[in-house]
Amino acid sequence: MEKKPKIQRIVFPAGIVLFLMVISINIYNVSRWWEPKLLHDVAANLSAAGMFLSIWLGAMIANTIAFFNGATFRERIFICLITPVIWSSKVLYDFIGIYSWTEFLYLFFHAVIMGPIFVALLCMGISEIWCRIIWRRRLGDKSVKIFQFKSVSVLVIGLIMTFLLLYNGGHSFYYLYMDIYTKLFF
Repeated sequence: MEKKPKIQRIVFPAGIVLFLMVISINIYNVSRWWEPKLLHDVAANLSAAGMFLSIWLGAMIANTIAFFNGATFRERIFICLITPVIWSSKVLYDFIGIYSWTEFLYLFFHAVIMGPIFVALLCMGISEIWCRIIWRRRLGDKSVKIFQFKSVSVLVIGLIMTFLLLYNGGHSFYYLYMDIYTKLFF
């Protein structure tokens, strides 16, 4: 596969998803003051869909673009994780000063922080498989592996962690998180 310049294989795929997230968040935030209510509703729902696409499914979009632009596996992981890490950092930023520094560090294990990161790994793993299927068909070369070790590892880690975070509607992980929190900090 042809390796394109860094701007095409790293900045462009990550930038598309990151740009969609930033625009969606800002439109969502300012639309609360828009009149008439119908305009607010349309803007809020469209921007919420944009946030969902960028934060939760952005890794599929970014990885697919990066894969076909010749990005290495390491570059693709970076590209897929940048948006959820920035989102999680934004969420964590809102809690600075509310908790002690040890409680703040514990917040890194909250499902709202870890969820987007592990879902991004899951989406990257799915994207890796379909990109390899498409690449194999384009080349007509049966030697192209669809299930490469790195890709499957990312998929399995993302799948297991997403399952654990969402098991029983997310209640099991949340109660475990809160039980550990109370034992550590009370």
